[in-house]
Amino acid sequence: MNHFTKRNKKLEKLRGIYFQIGLIIAGGLTLLAFEWTTPINPYELPKGNPVAEEPWDMQPLMPEKEIAKPTIKYTENQKKSEIIEIVEKLVEPILEPSHAPVTEITFDPDKYYVPEIVVEEKIHTIVGEMPEFIGGVKQLFKYLGENLNYPRREREAGIQGTVHLQFVIGKKGEIKNIAVLRGVNDAIDQEAIRVLKAMPNWKPGKQHGKTVNVKYVLPIKFKLQ
Repeated sequence: MNHFTKRNKKLEKLRGIYFQIGLIIAGGLTLLAFEWTTPINPYELPKGNPVAEEPWDMQPLMPEKEIAKPTIKYTENQKKSEIIEIVEKLVEPILEPSHAPVTEITFDPDKYYVPEIVVEEKIHTIVGEMPEFIGGVKQLFKYLGENLNYPRREREAGIQGTVHLQFVIGKKGEIKNIAVLRGVNDAIDQEAIRVLKAMPNWKPGKQHGKTVNVKYVLPIKFKLQ
């Protein structure tokens, strides 16, 4: 084996190592080329007026749709139009003179009168001092017993019952505004009203020391013995 042969074998062994070293160097240079940037001088940039940009929302663009136009149907009017006659000149009515005698209205002070104004007085139901029959309740029942006449037909038919009369005792004790709240029959009701109208005045009711109108209800019993 000569000197050249030994040298070739040694180079064969180192070829792989040199090849890998060459790949590493080539890859490093490639990365360095991509990372290399040119420095920028801010003073060399073009100057301009600053513009404030406002945010704005962009509406999505929708495809245009063709709007269908409504169809209008024309129909002939079958109703005949009313005929309007235009009168060019109005004829004024002619007033005929009246031959009726004209009477003058005269004012006679003797026949003039002021209408009477009636003021309804308040009617009380309960007052501080209630009205009372002269002599009290005992004398009231005595008066009714002595003055009531039982109608003959009702007595013979055995009709009996209680008549409830409502009336107003005035400021002077007088009895007025008589009404039947609940009756028996017409004959018995009329007898009770008759006795009540013939009754003497009561002692009037008082409210705060003043005589007043008071509404009163009196039951009158018709009973057969």
